[in-house]
Amino acid sequence: MRILIAENDRLLSEALGRRLTDAGHAVDVFATVADSEIAWRSTTYDLSIIDVMLDDGDGRTLVRSARAAGLRTPTLMLTARDEIGDRVAGLDAGADDYLVKPFSTEELMARLRALRRRSAEVTTTEFRIGNLIYAPQSMSLVVADGAVRLTAQEHAALDKLIRAGDRVTPKRMLGEHLYAFHQDWSDNAIETLVHRLRRKLSKAGATVEVKTLRGLGYVLCETGE
Repeated sequence: MRILIAENDRLLSEALGRRLTDAGHAVDVFATVADSEIAWRSTTYDLSIIDVMLDDGDGRTLVRSARAAGLRTPTLMLTARDEIGDRVAGLDAGADDYLVKPFSTEELMARLRALRRRSAEVTTTEFRIGNLIYAPQSMSLVVADGAVRLTAQEHAALDKLIRAGDRVTPKRMLGEHLYAFHQDWSDNAIETLVHRLRRKLSKAGATVEVKTLRGLGYVLCETGE
């Protein structure tokens, strides 16, 4: 997933960024309302984590502005104040969930998974195409009744492609889904990743392939289509 973090506590944002990156997500971290708003309006995010207190203002203002602009990104709000009024204000601003500091990283990860499950785009717990079965929540892939091990980044690419159905996913869109702003990537990196995924599916005997449509992008389809 592509995740936005708006948090001015550098140690916390770095720790969250590392944890989410290690899990295979692309993470953009900002400390201000202004920078976060620019990123949110210019990039499609799957989830956002917004602190109430940012360097230049209130994170609730950021969420309220995003909602007014029609951005429906599932949002978890963080705060150091455990008062009902603060939680209500955050939820009224458009946040979907609230977490009070200090918190367990495991709890935060569980809340993010719950938000993702409730997202309008995530209504399917299992995808089937050909002899391939993919369960996004558990990040498990079965091909011809055998488990296939993928890296976190390969899972992220497969997830993006399988959700696209028969629509073509442009190379640039796939890259923006897989990499954060601070990460350098190239067309060659995407091609290499797709090649690895294609090879693993083929080796497992999948009746599904990642087809390259030159100049357009990629589409996941059954072999022979």
